[in-house]
Amino acid sequence: MASSKPVETQMPRWQLALLVGTPLVLGVGAVYLWNRSRSEGSGSGDREPGSGERSSGERKTPEGSASPEARGQEQDTMSPLDRAQAAKNKGNKYFKAGKYENAIQCYTEAIALCPTEQKTDLSTFYQNRAAAYEQQMKWAEVVQDCSQAVDMNPRYIKALFRRAKALEKLENRRECLEDVTAVCILEAFQNQQSMLLADKVLKQLGKEKAKDKYKNREPMMPSPQFIKSYFSSFTDDIISQPLQKGEKKDEDKDKEGETAEVTESSGYLKAKQFMEEENYDKIISECSKEVELGGRFTAEALLLRATFFLLIGNATSAQPDLDRVIDMQDASVKVRTAARSLSPFF
Repeated sequence: MASSKPVETQMPRWQLALLVGTPLVLGVGAVYLWNRSRSEGSGSGDREPGSGERSSGERKTPEGSASPEARGQEQDTMSPLDRAQAAKNKGNKYFKAGKYENAIQCYTEAIALCPTEQKTDLSTFYQNRAAAYEQQMKWAEVVQDCSQAVDMNPRYIKALFRRAKALEKLENRRECLEDVTAVCILEAFQNQQSMLLADKVLKQLGKEKAKDKYKNREPMMPSPQFIKSYFSSFTDDIISQPLQKGEKKDEDKDKEGETAEVTESSGYLKAKQFMEEENYDKIISECSKEVELGGRFTAEALLLRATFFLLIGNATSAQPDLDRVIDMQDASVKVRTAARSLSPFF
């Protein structure tokens, strides 16, 4: 729940008139009523740490501070809730002074002293301790204490928002978004800070989802027009030229020095045929057949397969093919040169 304002800021008009100089005849009665209102308003309201309120157990006597003996007797007569409030108020002073460890100790004492049925007060103590942990950047402790506060007061906006900020620091963005969304709804979308955090977390979650989707997506072949344009830029490249059925390969010789003739069983030949038909989805599989069988055109098939791996964005698979071509002593100079030219792109 939202923090209530100090009693002084809710002063009735007659009290304000008293401060600026009402007739003396009204003074005595006004002072009495004012002190009474302060006494009645010094309950267990939800105040920010360090707000500077004073509990009845800490009030000074007209002669000065109470003696240790008097304070001890007063503590003995206080109810457990009053003692818890006094510990909380002491913690608020430490918080305001930047002594967060001391503040945490006081809030912990308040939690221990507070009766369990006083859920509203307990939720405030937990939320205050979470605020001190937040200053120490102990995000896990912030989440734990805010969760205790929210369990006791599900509409506790401060605890929800503080937990959302801590969850964002812990990169637990989904739960953070749940909390900050609840805050936005409870505040009727009037708080700019909560809306900015919600927008930030939504963008982070969107990037994560897009990254995962891209990582697990199936490789997609570019458009035929793009592939044709790509290969047309390599006018003298060996894999960009069509290789027809039965055509002699003038440059390459087999191990016996005879001219190698392409046959229908060659996966590389089929891959080249599919290229002419613009049936690009089957190129990689046909090149893989040539490579697995160790055919005459293994080097060319590796180079063509690596090129299509590049086109679909699979650099991890392309690099081993290029390295293998570069290391093949029986591959033509032109094929190895083409592999070297593509290798830096990976």
